[in-house]
Amino acid sequence: MSIASFALDHAGRISAWSADARSWFGHSSAEALGRHYDLLIAEAPPGAPAAALGAVASGDGRVMSVTLRDGSRRDALLTCSPLAEPGGTTGLLCQIGEMGRSPRSEVQSAFADALMRTSPFGLGVLDNELRYVMVNDALAEFNGMSVGDHLGSRVGEVVRAADGGEYEKHLRGVLETGEPLHNVVLATRSQGRRDRDKAWSVSFFRLTGREGQVLGLGGLIVDVTQKETALLDASAVRQRLALVNQAGSKVGTTLELAETARELTAFAVPEFADAASVEVREDFLGGGRFRSTDRPVSTVRLAGRSVLEDAADRALFADDRSEHLYPVGSRTHDTVRTGRPWLSDDVDAADLADLDDPGAPARPPGRNGLGSLITAPLLARGRCLGLVRFGRSSHRDPLDADDLKLAEELATRTALSLDNARMYEEERRIAVALQRDMLPGEHEITGRPGLEVASHYRSTSRSAKVGGDWFDVIPLSGHRVALVVGDMMGHDIQAAAGMGQLRTAMHTLARLDLEPVDLLTRLDDIVQNSPAMQHATCVYAVYNTVTRACGIVNAGHPPPVLRHRDGSTEIVAVDPGVPLGIGLGGTEFAVVDIELPEDSTLVLYTDGLIERRGEDIEVGIESLRSALGGPAPAGEALQELCDGLVTALVDLGGDDDLAVLMARAPSTPEHCWIRCKLPPEPRSVPLVRDLVRRTLHDWDLDALRDTVELLMSELVTNSVRHARGQVEIQMARGETLVVEVADDDERLPHLTRAADDDERGRGLTLVGDIAAQWGARSIDSGKVVWFELPLPAPDGGGPPVTPSGGRSPAPAPAAFPETGQGPLGAG
Repeated sequence: MSIASFALDHAGRISAWSADARSWFGHSSAEALGRHYDLLIAEAPPGAPAAALGAVASGDGRVMSVTLRDGSRRDALLTCSPLAEPGGTTGLLCQIGEMGRSPRSEVQSAFADALMRTSPFGLGVLDNELRYVMVNDALAEFNGMSVGDHLGSRVGEVVRAADGGEYEKHLRGVLETGEPLHNVVLATRSQGRRDRDKAWSVSFFRLTGREGQVLGLGGLIVDVTQKETALLDASAVRQRLALVNQAGSKVGTTLELAETARELTAFAVPEFADAASVEVREDFLGGGRFRSTDRPVSTVRLAGRSVLEDAADRALFADDRSEHLYPVGSRTHDTVRTGRPWLSDDVDAADLADLDDPGAPARPPGRNGLGSLITAPLLARGRCLGLVRFGRSSHRDPLDADDLKLAEELATRTALSLDNARMYEEERRIAVALQRDMLPGEHEITGRPGLEVASHYRSTSRSAKVGGDWFDVIPLSGHRVALVVGDMMGHDIQAAAGMGQLRTAMHTLARLDLEPVDLLTRLDDIVQNSPAMQHATCVYAVYNTVTRACGIVNAGHPPPVLRHRDGSTEIVAVDPGVPLGIGLGGTEFAVVDIELPEDSTLVLYTDGLIERRGEDIEVGIESLRSALGGPAPAGEALQELCDGLVTALVDLGGDDDLAVLMARAPSTPEHCWIRCKLPPEPRSVPLVRDLVRRTLHDWDLDALRDTVELLMSELVTNSVRHARGQVEIQMARGETLVVEVADDDERLPHLTRAADDDERGRGLTLVGDIAAQWGARSIDSGKVVWFELPLPAPDGGGPPVTPSGGRSPAPAPAAFPETGQGPLGAG
């Protein structure tokens, strides 16, 4: 009969059952597995497996009485070998043969046991997934790991061959084909010896059961390091090159100083070192203007990381953003001054004192801590920005001259990334300051009677870029005000500078009282012919705080949204136009004239409020309308509405700037206005005087009657003399009284010096001398000449009395062919 093999776990249960065991005992695998060993051993005494294990330790077999499936018994020779199990427990690999017929099995068992325990070669067994199921002490020593740490680990997790993964491919090939692997030499490092190159001669063969099933691999590993020096040297070079290449993709992925430093320490520990830290000069953080190194050098630690066992040594590399001062003459000061690194392959008390607070007393190195140390300068563009340190535990091979070269390369790459980050931060700081100075301040965007305004500007928070978004509130003549929101293409300092230039040009053109269409046409020409400006989009609206008339023109910008008092919203149907500077030739912009209802809110914004990656802009606009919808809470301030809208729509990590401008038309019963048209005939002048008297009386402004009559007569007389069509007049009372006279004569009037005997030429001089302000502007149909007067102080300190229903014009004389409300030029 053949020799039977089976295995017992630590509790004495059958855990493996061979075909020979089935022949010997008659039990199938289903009947045997999981049963206690007393199924096989007759009258098993307590502790029989332990006794057998003890016998194995002494090299002896043991005669036992075994029970067969039919109930018969026979004496047999039992030999056992220890079998490691996951979790550190130990079972038994047992063999049973007939008495007097198994001397060969005894010799085989003794040989296998002695080989596992005393062989200088590494022996291992892998399962079909290339996981360790058995290793001997020699292989555990090769890998610098315990036997228990091997069990269950994949071979690739323990052994790092310098062949790009070919080792594991060969092992899988042995499993698949059965063709053994003979004496293949590999350059390797292991998980337990990450910094030590070894050369192994490896042989593996496939293990199969009696029924032909593949059980795994058995292997023999021989250390041939001394014979393969050239191979190890090449392997070490490849390992260092691999580290440098990996550093290129893992260090400096952002333009943030602290993050770049953390990336280096995370990359270096524990692959290259057990501890690392990055310190930069304090004056480097202060703008890069370095002070002389003839004085002590102050540094700030940006990042630190350590896996050292000794707590005191680990604290030397703490990630605490601590400040350090290195006196003249210290080794670290010399590194910063000269740009030369230094290596200590056996750290002593002096090294620790230079690492720690230089003013602290020297202390002995940790017994289980730092064993070797490299300090390398951070050199970039001819300057030393700081230093980086790498340290290894005394348990590992010390850092050497080759490691010093690698440390210098890592430090140089990191230094370039840090310097780029600093320059980027400096550029961003300048751009942000420029942008902040070019955007309107709080005093520039305050409302005026008949208009409430609120704004919100947010620079991108996830990227380091700045943009060209802007908004403006520009006072115009009369009761008019321009509302602007725009976006200059780009996210850099050029975009911010271009935005500032565009905003300045817009202010200049607006002060000329240009019509909205004319203003954007001229602005488009400026952008096209300015090399410093890129394309831009904007919405320009001119609002009259008394008449509530609003003219809006668009240059390729998202459309305005109007929110009514009841919370309903609508998109203002303004022609979208094209962005400024496109240069299509003959670009035309179209104005839409609307009247803002009482307590309605006009919302202007940039695309950063509504655009989301992967979504159409219409989806964002609908989200905006939804967020604006619903009646406003009683007493809600406009600024609260504006800030709440941004909070509801914008992710804090958004990658685009945004600007929002809201303008609310509040109820203003004290505001009133009148507009009339009359023929260009001399008889119109006395009719206008009569209208002025009655209107000012109704508005309780009799104190201004004589002045307004005189000035109105002069303007109407000029229009009657030069106009070809009807003359239109408008009187509007808001915070001041503004009188406008419009005609179809395109020539703008200007002051002239009349001689003493001239009968003409004194009208505008009189207007300029008496009115608080006056001016003229071009409109599509001709021109408008206007003057402004302050309101008189009310009698008794109370407000002026306003006519009932101040929105309606006063009745006009019968001779006037037309009266009513409506837009006058740009409103």
